[in-house]
This record gives sequence, C-alpha cells and structure tokens, in this order.
Amino acid sequence: MSEKPLNLLLVEDNPGDARLFKEYLKSPDPNAFHLDLDSSVKACLNRLDHTSMDLILLDLNLPDGTGLDTLHQVHDAKPEIPIIILTGNEDDSLAIESLKNGAQDYLVKDKIDGDLLSRSVHYAVERFHLFKKIAEERQRYELVATGSNDGLWDWDLISNQIYYSPRWKVLFGLENDEIKPVPEEWLTRIHPSDIARTTHDLAEHLAGKSPHFANEHRLLHKNGTYRWVLSRGIAVFSPDHKPIRIAGSFTDITRHKQLERNLAQQAYYDPLTKMPNRLLFSENLKRAFAHLQRDSKYLFAVLFLDVDRFKYINDRFGHQAGDTLLAEFANRLKSCLRPSDFLARVGGDEFNVLLDNLTDTREAVFIAERIIKALETPFFFSGTETLITTSIGIAYSNWNCSTSDDLVKAADNAMYQAKQAGKARYEIYHSA
Repeated sequence: MSEKPLNLLLVEDNPGDARLFKEYLKSPDPNAFHLDLDSSVKACLNRLDHTSMDLILLDLNLPDGTGLDTLHQVHDAKPEIPIIILTGNEDDSLAIESLKNGAQDYLVKDKIDGDLLSRSVHYAVERFHLFKKIAEERQRYELVATGSNDGLWDWDLISNQIYYSPRWKVLFGLENDEIKPVPEEWLTRIHPSDIARTTHDLAEHLAGKSPHFANEHRLLHKNGTYRWVLSRGIAVFSPDHKPIRIAGSFTDITRHKQLERNLAQQAYYDPLTKMPNRLLFSENLKRAFAHLQRDSKYLFAVLFLDVDRFKYINDRFGHQAGDTLLAEFANRLKSCLRPSDFLARVGGDEFNVLLDNLTDTREAVFIAERIIKALETPFFFSGTETLITTSIGIAYSNWNCSTSDDLVKAADNAMYQAKQAGKARYEIYHSA
C-alpha cells in the first residue's frame, strides 16, 4: 500500500513559475504529492481555513504581501504548517531572517530543480515535525519538573556540615548510609570542567556580591554518568555580615540539556551528512571576518565546492544513491582538511570550507588539489563503480572584500569558472 500523498499548497502569482514548480514536483509515484495553487496571501489563508495542508511553498512577493511580511501573515495564521520560501531574491540576510521567523527552507528560484525541490519538501516536513515533537517533550518535562520534589540541602558554614535530603540522594543513586553530611560529598562530585565556575559563583554569593546562588553544573551519579543539575541557594549572614548558613535545592535538568542539544543539532547541522549547515558556516565566517577587521595580516580562505554531474547520479541511481553519495563525498572532503578547517553543507550538492589562519595562499591550493586527488578513487553504487569529481572556487580574505557574504559570492563565482573550464578543477577568484 502506498503512503498517503503530501498535500502541498503553492502560493505563487507568476503563472510561468507556477507551471515550472508543478513540473518539478511531478514524480514517478503519482501518490507522492498533491499540489494546490493560490496566487495571493488572502486566497492562501481562505483555503487553509477549510483545507488541511502538509506544507506551504510560499513566494515572498505577492499582490498582498512583500518580503518577511508575507511570511508573517501566513506563519502567524497557521504556525502548525511548515513553510518553504521560494524567491528570486538571493539575499543571505533575508534567508537567515526567514529561517528565524518560522520558514523551514529558503530556495532561490533560478537555482531550483526537481530533485532539490522534492528533497527540500520531504526534509522540511520531517524537520518540522521533529521540532514539534521536541517542543512537546520540553513542555511535558516542565510540567513533570514542576510537580516533582527537588533535592534539598542545608549547609551550616560554622560546623561545615550539610544536610542532604533523601530526594537529593536519590537523584544520584545513593542510599542514606552512602553519603556523609559534609560539603565534599557535593563538591567532589562536580564535573572537572564545571568546578571553577561553580565554586566561583558560590564564593561570590557568600561574599555578598550576588543576591542568590544559582548555577548549572554536572554531578557524578553512582552509575558513573554525570547528571546536569540546577543548584540554587541563599545564604544567611551574621550581624557582622559573615555568612553562617546557606540552604538551597538541586533540580535535575539533564533532560532539558539533552533537548537543548537536540534543538541546536537541528538548527545548525545538516540531517543527511551530520555536518554544519549554511547558518553555522555563516556564523563562523563572520567571526573570521571580524578577526580580519582587527588584524589586516590575518589570512583565511573560503572554498566553494559543487559536485559535478550530481543530477546524472540521481537520475541513474535514484535519490537514495544521491544521498549516499553526498554523505560519502562529505567524508572524503573532511579527510582532506586540517583539524582547524570548517566544513559545511550549504545546499543540495554544494559545500563550503573555511580554511582558517593560513600562513600562505598556497596552503588553500594544496588542500584543493588534495581534495581533487582524493576523488580519483571511485564511488560504488549497487556494485557499480562510478567516478565523481568536484569543481572548486577559492577566494582569499586579502582581496579587500567588504563583507563575509562577498567572500562566499567570490568563491561561488570562481567555482562556476572552474565548471566552465571543464570541471574537476579549481579556480582562484581575482577581483579583476
């Protein structure tokens, strides 16, 4: 039995673009997608009032909406439906703002093909429902935490004795007779990376420099693992302002921390290759560019890579093979880089590399040559040997670019020069 088709709503007022996207979404499986079309925000919202949709493909420039205002109108009205932006405006800042304001993806029209659009639709729906599940679990966790008892502690600073409640001991798998009433039972269990920060925050409060003690740190459980806790407390002071007692609680926030890591993983990492995505690459590149503004001698480079003949692989072997290729291609790239280099998947078959802290421009050329050499070993799909190549554009930070985005565009331009020159090669960007 075939799976239920995805109900898609295309909101596009350009008839030519609408026909093209309909063609792109045609699939060998007639039950893959069901596509409806509206040409305005008003028509879109009217339809959504009585029709269930799995995803909205949204043009940002419509008769009754422009730019982020279009996204806000649709997303605010139907936040439960994932949205992919389709636009003719290649604007990285607008792309980032769109993602921050609820869009699942941002696709530039003249760079879209059927494979990219189909993959983006499936990934957006899956990613949206994963975020929703994580949000529901976080809400469930907060309700449970509210109704549960925290571990309590009461530290007599004069005798240096601490009372630990039974719940405190249970949090770390301890029996009543397995713990002594001394501060070392707490402090020696703190993760080495958290000790300095925790003791500093505690000392600040006991010195009267903060109104209360609050700190998140990891504590060693009896089973050898570490649990994240939020420790809170408040001190009592003598008439001469010396601390004589401090009491507080421990809340187990391990699950909350795991959810935070999951959210960060989804926001900043590509689900296919498990490598950083465009957003995380952009943040790292901006930091490098800020360093350049402080130190004009600082040298780094951006590599822009595109898999040659990737559409041929998808057409011949299928999308699953194409995904396998991208994952293997990413692993090959990583093996050619230095530990300090930063690799990201920024598009369907596009990758960016930040080569940080170069001593000479020849280092980037050497790495590009090493990548091309590494791809001489064939890939295998279903027992078939296939040779894959890449075109690489190189842009150095010392050509007086104005912004970090300019550097990426320069590397992109150099990559297209490499493709036009015959593929399986690199080109270096020159402002001339």
